[in-house]
Amino acid sequence: MKKSIPDAMFAERDQIRLSVLQNWILDHGVTEIVMTERQFWKFVSAQPVSEKPWATFMGRTISVPDMPEASQKHLGLFDKRQPGQI
Repeated sequence: MKKSIPDAMFAERDQIRLSVLQNWILDHGVTEIVMTERQFWKFVSAQPVSEKPWATFMGRTISVPDMPEASQKHLGLFDKRQPGQI
């Protein structure tokens, strides 16, 4: 099930924990994660510094529809399943 992350999930610095996101995914049966660009960059801040920002989490694809298309392509987040995409 494709599901958007609640606005309050990454609202405060204390809540930026990957375990919170893991529990939300498992509790709600999420198969694809949709988040805003602001949520994505807060999510990235919880990841190891030495790694490129993740395009998936727990095997679920991450979608950031409000991020500029060029940035999505550069980060590997671009959804090729949209009509007209190869």
